[in-house]
Amino acid sequence: MVLRGEIDNRIEFGLNIRPSVLEHARPAVEQGMAPGSDAGHVVLDRIVPADLSDAEALLDWLDLVAERYRELVSLLNNRPREPRSVPAFAWLAAALRAHR
Repeated sequence: MVLRGEIDNRIEFGLNIRPSVLEHARPAVEQGMAPGSDAGHVVLDRIVPADLSDAEALLDWLDLVAERYRELVSLLNNRPREPRSVPAFAWLAAALRAHR
């Protein structure tokens, strides 16, 4: 995205929500809370405003960033790609899919 010179508000939003994701989604992961549960919906609403106009764009961005991160780590370590290593963000993506 950067190399193509695109302006993408998802990048800024994604970076801005990081502290909230770690504050709310990380404990949800640690507690084994299902992203699609009612409690998961409550946590999602603490991270992403319910009135976000384009949740699909945020979800696309989360998937892109997570996939690229995994790819780069595997290249650096000269190993096959491992499962998502950012559980709180993976949980957020699953909650977005379930509730938005």
